[in-house]
Amino acid sequence: MATSVHPRLDNLLASLTLNLADEGRVALEEAAGLSGSAALALLALEEFLGDAHVGRLAEVMGVTHSGAVRLVTHLEREGLAERRSGADRRRVEVRLTATGRRRAAAARAARDAVVRRATAGLTEAEAASLEGLLERLVSARVEARIEGRRAGQTGAWWCRTCDFAACGRPEGRCPAQVTAARVVGQ
Repeated sequence: MATSVHPRLDNLLASLTLNLADEGRVALEEAAGLSGSAALALLALEEFLGDAHVGRLAEVMGVTHSGAVRLVTHLEREGLAERRSGADRRRVEVRLTATGRRRAAAARAARDAVVRRATAGLTEAEAASLEGLLERLVSARVEARIEGRRAGQTGAWWCRTCDFAACGRPEGRCPAQVTAARVVGQ
């Protein structure tokens, strides 16, 4: 095992990310009224998977097709999603109901509030500096994930719970999207 060049930084980052993830997950799940992958699927369907087929949901969530079918069944049972026949009738598409969209928005807001509380004490200069550093880290990790996929690794999509407007995706500023386009386009 390699020795860390920045052991304190690594430890602080690990501690922060673990605890923000824990607090964010709890807030997300409580607001969604769902747990685990179902809460995450709600966000993915709300942000960019509207009318997606079940196979696409499986790909984005990093689960098996049967796992995605179970997620959709759970969301349907809760009145949050509905299945529809796809264009070629062999595929089943999934769409959030109005209740599902409202619950997804509340869940995202609850999760985002956790992170806002963590960054609330930063000055504008500190926030700008941190944002630049995080862009670099996201870019590096997305590049590593793409290389892992090329080597046969699987896993969920990076942006599966992102707020595309907040990350600047529509303007081409999302570091994950920009990196993926650059690496895949090589």
